[in-house]
Amino acid sequence: MPVQAPLIPDPFVPYECPDNVTLSVLCRADPALLQSYLAPVPYTPLDDRFVVYASDFSNCNKCRFMDAGIIVPVEFEGRQGATYLFEYEDNDEAIAAGRDLWGYPKKFADITLETVGDKATARVTRKGTDILTIHADFTEDLPLDMPKLAPHFNMHVQPGPDGKVLSRRIIERDTSPDFQLKSTRTGQATVSMASIENDPLGEFAPIEILGVQLIRGDFFATEKNGWGRTIKTL
Repeated sequence: MPVQAPLIPDPFVPYECPDNVTLSVLCRADPALLQSYLAPVPYTPLDDRFVVYASDFSNCNKCRFMDAGIIVPVEFEGRQGATYLFEYEDNDEAIAAGRDLWGYPKKFADITLETVGDKATARVTRKGTDILTIHADFTEDLPLDMPKLAPHFNMHVQPGPDGKVLSRRIIERDTSPDFQLKSTRTGQATVSMASIENDPLGEFAPIEILGVQLIRGDFFATEKNGWGRTIKTL
């Protein structure tokens, strides 16, 4: 971490984001694909579903950012939650905070999320390629059984200066108890994904799209729930 010119506010928690907007698409994948990507971590996928999302944190009081990625519902030592396979943000402060503090697999990308009437569109562009695009239509409110996506289980790996690993631990984080929901809409969506080197999202082109939801609410990372905690050292 930079000492003379710190990158992230200290302490980073607490922070908040009024009017946070999240667009989430529930998809079905080849179970073998999910198993292969979860092989390096001690989690078991709950089934063959995953979630593609984009979230607008531009009202965050500590640092403004957009967030997007792929989340997989998993089980870890008898507990249900979720883990991030891919995550992207457009602000290096947010990337450093989430990756260094809690082990989120964040990378930089340009992200947009627009809502107009009954439509919503999200786009993630990395290194000049649109690696993820979501088009949603909320004209008709459709039933959706969204899986449990909290707490987050992250593999936090600290590399050493000699090429070895200094530490490897599982960090749990769950801000959901403090989220204040304002509205939820459901509908239909299309998703397109493309791969680039080291970002193989194209492999996750969904076999089936089960539904989409648009959530608005006030996000809070409080002293009680905003920090993560180490639950296992590997």
